[in-house]
Amino acid sequence: GMRAMPCPPKAMSSIRNSSGSFFLNLRSRPTIANVVPCTRYLAHMHKSGRFFSIALHGVLFMGFCLGGRMAFSQEVKELSVATFNIRYANPDDTLRWEDRKDEVADAVRYFDVVGLQEALPQQKEDLIKRMPRHGHFGGGRDRDGAGEACPIFWNQKRFDFLHGEVRWLSDTPMIAGSLGPGADLPRIVTIVLLHDLQTKQTIRVLNTHWSHVSEEARLAASNVMAGWTGWAGKADLTLVCGDFNAEPTSAPIMQLLETSDLQDTYETANFRCRKNFGTYATFFPQNVAGATRIDAIFYRGDVTVDWVCADELIKYGVYISDHLPYHAVFKIPIAP
Repeated sequence: GMRAMPCPPKAMSSIRNSSGSFFLNLRSRPTIANVVPCTRYLAHMHKSGRFFSIALHGVLFMGFCLGGRMAFSQEVKELSVATFNIRYANPDDTLRWEDRKDEVADAVRYFDVVGLQEALPQQKEDLIKRMPRHGHFGGGRDRDGAGEACPIFWNQKRFDFLHGEVRWLSDTPMIAGSLGPGADLPRIVTIVLLHDLQTKQTIRVLNTHWSHVSEEARLAASNVMAGWTGWAGKADLTLVCGDFNAEPTSAPIMQLLETSDLQDTYETANFRCRKNFGTYATFFPQNVAGATRIDAIFYRGDVTVDWVCADELIKYGVYISDHLPYHAVFKIPIAP
């Protein structure tokens, strides 16, 4: 198997637990995705055995890096965001909810913002009890507010809650329980507006779960959600999280990104924990090699994506959900 490695040191500061050991359990290792900062470039060269071949250029390179940093030095704050389809509490599942609820909470409790999918009322209550430092918002998709929810959680010490809504992915989005074109079940989007006390910025978060049976329903969802990414006025950063039941190159995802001017954290990250990975593997680890990437965090704003990963968390030989929790660490520049 892969050698376990933690997140980049700075990313760990915002999402590690008290023992600092949470990420040491992941079957992952850092790889370079796109842009590599100066210090990490040198570290990579050293690890790959090519460090000494560039020794003569080292002084010039360091001068360039340091000079650039001095010239463009700006304070940044990290923001850690996770999305996780926790799998509804099905008593016939390989690993029942009662046997995995603690691990599900542990998987997300250290992130600043969390979007969950398929959370039934009792599951939501179980997680609220296990995440006392987080505020939360979001109701179920059924007409009476029950059923599966897409709740959003946030670090209460960092964020003030400004506003929230649940909307249905239909032609009548404010009518609870309404169905969209081609949908067999009600589908929802939870939307919250948060004020970041560290950056003094406004963050808009959308969290959703699209249809698993209908391309027509997913296209319709993409259409209505595009407008909602601008809901409630201007925001400095917009985050769109969820289980989209659609791969990155599918028409619904491409349409959503293009019409909303969103970017995919997986594609723009400086680092990934593995070169390539999916998010839907079922409960069984042997399926991870062919896992599809249908869970995502999209964004719009003046930020850098430093790190992304889909975490492989195992209990009794199986994953703690049929989806892997996916997370991204952002760096937000602070105005002087």
